[in-house]
Amino acid sequence: MLRTPILELSKLSKSFDHFQAVDNVSLSIAEGQFLTLLGSSGSGKTTTLRLIAGLDMPSSGTIRFNGADITDVPPTHRDMRLVFQDFALFPNLSAYDNVAFGLRLRIARGRFPKGEVDRRVKRFLDIVHLGDQSQKMPHQLSGGQKQRVALARALATDPQIVLFDEPLGSLDANLRKAMQLELKHIHRELGRTFIYVTHDQDEAMTMSDRVAVMQNAQLLQVGSPEEIYMRPNCEAVARFIGAANILAGEVESVAGGIAAVRLPDGGLVRACAPDGSAARGSPARLMMRSEHFVFDRARAGADINWLTGRVTERLFLGRSIEYRVTLDPSGELLSVLDQRQEAPPPLCDGKLEFGIDPAHVRLLTS
Repeated sequence: MLRTPILELSKLSKSFDHFQAVDNVSLSIAEGQFLTLLGSSGSGKTTTLRLIAGLDMPSSGTIRFNGADITDVPPTHRDMRLVFQDFALFPNLSAYDNVAFGLRLRIARGRFPKGEVDRRVKRFLDIVHLGDQSQKMPHQLSGGQKQRVALARALATDPQIVLFDEPLGSLDANLRKAMQLELKHIHRELGRTFIYVTHDQDEAMTMSDRVAVMQNAQLLQVGSPEEIYMRPNCEAVARFIGAANILAGEVESVAGGIAAVRLPDGGLVRACAPDGSAARGSPARLMMRSEHFVFDRARAGADINWLTGRVTERLFLGRSIEYRVTLDPSGELLSVLDQRQEAPPPLCDGKLEFGIDPAHVRLLTS
């Protein structure tokens, strides 16, 4: 069952002089969802977050929050809190007082009863596992602890939406991974709507219910991490998410959801093709993930696509072995992953035969 949209962006655009930062973005975010805006630097993800927060005003388009138009509403009147990458803690206040600061302002405005400060500060410091660090000053805390204080401060005021602007960017790899899992756990516990910005695809895939991929100020695709990875709607998404092998060809036939694509070298590869996605004679590009290749004809199904190429490099990656293979006779370079770490038998003169199920070949028409 679909959840109720809490936030709706409609044809949202933002330009700075002659620079288009966000271009006609429409997006619906369900209540209680963890949505990540994912893209490289300059893709428009952070500007989109700032438009949602009210820190920037859109050049055109609308933002609706719980059905009400908040496009021109100032940030202080939006029931949202923003967690910054640089923490933005008050250096002269303890962890406790940093979390209590916003609560005290809201009590003065009648948002919470006076007795709520201590209870809520302790509760949210406990949630982020800093209950025993409450009297420490920011300079006495590690980077991860500072980020937890910033998160507790945002959550303590009970906003409907929490916004995150690459909050883990300054942490080391191990701590970053731990905080990803912690954020996911906190989201599940509280059930609030999280909107998160990152350029890190692993981060987006680990934490999110839905991922919105942005490039060149535009929204390319929105879906679950599985949908984005397994069924990208264009080559740009396929290349940005994971390791994708892309081959160009021409659609020769389409039947029963399977397209037969003729490669320039004359080879034929069958691929998944949703109804209406391609027509005979149209150009197409095929996406194949490195981990979906197989090597044993005896154990493979009858419908497997088989390719042959020359191994140019073998890379030991710990849990897997990657082969860089130059495809015969086109010379296209593919990445082929053996996750069982069993060296497949090369053919004569360093050549390798490998196959892939049509179910794992994605037809891209753009």
